[in-house]
Amino acid sequence: MMGNKIKILHLIESEGVYGAERVILNLSKEMLLAKTSFIPVVGCIVARKDSTNSLYDAAQSAGIDAVKIPISNKHLWRDLPLAAHQLKALKIDLIHSHGYKPSVFGFIIRLLKKIPVMATCHLWFEPSKGPLKMRIMIRLEKFFYRWFPKVIAVSEPIKAVLLSNNLSTNQVDVVHNGVDIPAPDLMAVRQIKQELKIEADDFVVLNSARLNRQKAQWVLIEAAALIKRSGIPIKVLIVGEGPLKKELEALIAERELTSNVFLLGFRNDVNHLLQLCNVFTLPSIDEGMPMSLLESAAANKPIVSTNVGDIGKLIKHEQSGLVIPLEDPQALAKALIQLKEEPHLAKKLAAAAHDLMKQNYSSESMFRHYSAIYKEILQGNHNDTTSSITH
Repeated sequence: MMGNKIKILHLIESEGVYGAERVILNLSKEMLLAKTSFIPVVGCIVARKDSTNSLYDAAQSAGIDAVKIPISNKHLWRDLPLAAHQLKALKIDLIHSHGYKPSVFGFIIRLLKKIPVMATCHLWFEPSKGPLKMRIMIRLEKFFYRWFPKVIAVSEPIKAVLLSNNLSTNQVDVVHNGVDIPAPDLMAVRQIKQELKIEADDFVVLNSARLNRQKAQWVLIEAAALIKRSGIPIKVLIVGEGPLKKELEALIAERELTSNVFLLGFRNDVNHLLQLCNVFTLPSIDEGMPMSLLESAAANKPIVSTNVGDIGKLIKHEQSGLVIPLEDPQALAKALIQLKEEPHLAKKLAAAAHDLMKQNYSSESMFRHYSAIYKEILQGNHNDTTSSITH
């Protein structure tokens, strides 16, 4: 530690600024606002030092220290020791990993340079799914977690999975994601409407998530086809990148929705998109507590979602949103049409979700929880070091 300054490195491999990345940014901002001894550093794992990285850029724009950490899959034997040396030179006091690969790398760096490491599980992928390399890394992650002082789950279901993998109850805590959404720029909102040719009578539905199986955007595309068929002028905005982009583009073309459904890629203006949409929807089949959902509630938007992960703590059917079954385009279309035709219901549900979000999912509350965990880990690490010296 540098005097009383404690550097916390958020280690992540990032392809954009999605849920976990926004958690890191919100937590880092709270660290700086609180003016405690904690200094956040956003550590972005990249293939090469000159690689572009959206999270790195976003952190720097927000006045948060950020660093690129080159670790190539082809040269792990060379790059991991170099990364460990890099973090030691930066005088990092604690590595806070986010994701299976950063957790595995963080554990190895701990062995090499004795920098303590903890992790947050934002979403748990079962090892029976996905590419072989990913499955191997997840198995290593689960195994290495046994030596982590703390592993944080963002939801109770993720905590249950962690405990079922031989972690002790003392190791696992739940810390809810915290949301902080900036005020929109009304001029920017008008410009986006012009860019996307959104008319005054268009019913605008927003989805923001990585384009993968878990997020099930295909359900929304099929629902859009049903809504269009009913005569409602619909525009669907899907924000995010991911491996299913080409597949989703093909489905949009097949359903003749190229003027109705737009894959917008990564955007750093989701707060503006939230202002122009009528409804936010998330038909996911697997979640923790998604940041996009919290941000939608913060923006007073009515929400249609499935009940997976911890979503049910925020979205309660016909109380603070509408809940639909998994992989059911007809149910999603019906729910969206209901909110269009019943604006008073939409307003009531949005207000209820907003109140629940404010009570339970603030960035300030998230930082208080993590701050206590950081202090506990670092004090324990200090005691272990002192004990080894005295003995």
